Amino acid sequence: MSTTQHKLNNHSPIHKKGMSDNLEKIVTSMKNPLQFLQQPISNSTIVLQKVKILDTDISIEEGFSTIINQLSAPVFDKKEGKFIGIIDLKHFLSYILYKLPFPPTGEYVSSSIKEMDLFPFHTLDKKSSILQLLKYFDSGVHRAFILNENKQIEMISQLDILKWFKDNSQEFGELKNKDVLSLDRSYNLHSFSKVHSINQCEPVFKALQDIQKYKIYGMPVVDDKNTIVGNISIHDIKYASENLDRLALPLNMYIKEKPPVTCEKTTTLAELFNIFLNHRIHRVHLVESGKPIGIITITDIISMIYNYTISNSDNKSSSIQM
Repeated sequence: MSTTQHKLNNHSPIHKKGMSDNLEKIVTSMKNPLQFLQQPISNSTIVLQKVKILDTDISIEEGFSTIINQLSAPVFDKKEGKFIGIIDLKHFLSYILYKLPFPPTGEYVSSSIKEMDLFPFHTLDKKSSILQLLKYFDSGVHRAFILNENKQIEMISQLDILKWFKDNSQEFGELKNKDVLSLDRSYNLHSFSKVHSINQCEPVFKALQDIQKYKIYGMPVVDDKNTIVGNISIHDIKYASENLDRLALPLNMYIKEKPPVTCEKTTTLAELFNIFLNHRIHRVHLVESGKPIGIITITDIISMIYNYTISNSDNKSSSIQM
């Protein structure tokens, strides 16, 4: 084939169409960032988990034993014939602190799950978009409940959605290579406000009291030099579920098998995906010279991706109702 023929072929209608298609894809991608989030949950590879539903007539002890394993559950009232809310470990914190044997440190709580201040009950269905799912998580819940084709409730955890993000990391383009500092400045990933920390010599129940007081899920554990040495979270209650006396232990004994998981301002979004998934954790401590300066949670990541997509979309009024 001659050089002239080769050039003519490059300008053929078919070649022009290919160029036009590629340009259209680029423009569409620019106008609709993270467009892949518009697909329905049913079309994704996100794994849905089975759910145990709690009845309001069971004891708090029974409810607690379920939540220790499942971490969150819908609550059903048989008398009213409807779901009345969602419960997670945080709802049992006052109960645990009150039940401590040396002496009680929490406020009295009713023995009825129904009288707890539950999260509002809400479900999506498998036709809902991933973007709607992100909005669900952006409200602060750690697990989303999905109604399947058989009208049964299934569950998606924050780690489930994060794994899906990682599996589809190519869809994030340059965003996945942004570091923590630029994500914070550009997309409000996390506000580096005061970090609530606790000394490793304090008892575990003191950390739980602070978690309840500050309405958080966890905090860094530090030594006398304010260097981070570990993490304590509300989920760590499970290690004392059969013996509450363990909550009187100093933190450095209670968390000794749990080294701290940290990141720095140079850590990228893609690296954060790996950190969360490899360690099966929900928060990473942002450090500078070993000192905690912030906390990044999976909720922060999901919220950033959701708000980035909405704020950069041409069609900001698109249907994202839950």
